[in-house]
Amino acid sequence: SAFTLAFCTIMASRHLHFSMLSNILRCPMSFFDTTPIGRLVNRFGKDVDVVDSVLPYIITNAMSSFANVLGTLVVITWSTPVFATVIAPIGLLYYLVQKVYIATSRQLKRIESVSRSPIYSHFSETVSGASSIRAYKLESRFIKTSEDRVDANLVCYYPSLVSNRWLGIRLETVANILILFAALFAVLGRDTLDSGIVGLSISYALQITSMLNYAVRMSSEIEANVVSVERIKEYAEVPQEAPWEIQPRPHPGWPSHGTVQFKDYQVRYRDGLDLVLRGVSFVVNGGEKIGIVGRTGAGKSSLTLSLFRILEAAGGHIYIDGLDISEIGLGDLRSKLTIIPQDP
Repeated sequence: SAFTLAFCTIMASRHLHFSMLSNILRCPMSFFDTTPIGRLVNRFGKDVDVVDSVLPYIITNAMSSFANVLGTLVVITWSTPVFATVIAPIGLLYYLVQKVYIATSRQLKRIESVSRSPIYSHFSETVSGASSIRAYKLESRFIKTSEDRVDANLVCYYPSLVSNRWLGIRLETVANILILFAALFAVLGRDTLDSGIVGLSISYALQITSMLNYAVRMSSEIEANVVSVERIKEYAEVPQEAPWEIQPRPHPGWPSHGTVQFKDYQVRYRDGLDLVLRGVSFVVNGGEKIGIVGRTGAGKSSLTLSLFRILEAAGGHIYIDGLDISEIGLGDLRSKLTIIPQDP
């Protein structure tokens, strides 16, 4: 069973990571324009680590703890049968305490995970701009900003520790009530119970305290850490680009002449923004060398991005050798084009 659990958790982790990675690699550029790099690092770093390392350990401990608790309750009930009458009420107390804790800890875990992303983003930006920071002698400012973001993350993490202690106190109280009833029933039945059976019942009741506390804590930790699975699943379902292949595919010899035609073409970087190209129409014949001149922001790069369908059309069409590029797959289109980007 341990091998099966370990194998299943590894396969589940691989599936979650692969589904998120494959989906992110096929996201449109608008996603990367609006998503900080630190948020991506956080998902692929901390959240995947929780799924890889933390959740399997917690699930294993929770299952073994509940098995131990069940066996202990059976022994105590067999030793003092009247003890069975208090199992249900005490179990209800455990459930109520756990329900209150889980609802809080899940939200605290989510807040703590969200507050960690700005740390990664700031660190990445600082490393990439280290030369400029040193040139303007702003090291202390960036160090202070990094410390402030770490402090903000710890402010979100501290309530999680406090709620954990709150749970611990309540579990200890309920467990002591359990020991009280086990000892009480043993004393009340001293005339009918064998001394060895009484000792067995009391010793197991003393052990069940730590077992129950650990079992409830582990089940609560599972609920709290499943937030990482939720966050991974969120990025595994973000909208993707157009299909890589669309049937019927273009002729293998396409394009044979290389004639490019823009016809009343319009494009925007993402929904809700203004158009960056408005009704552009022109024809470039095969073999021609064309230079596009314009001020910054005029839309020169947008034309190239539109050719590769990195930006999807908001209106109009682009034809290459008479074939509308919106009607073919991205793989067939991009494999026939070559670009030297501004940023390597």
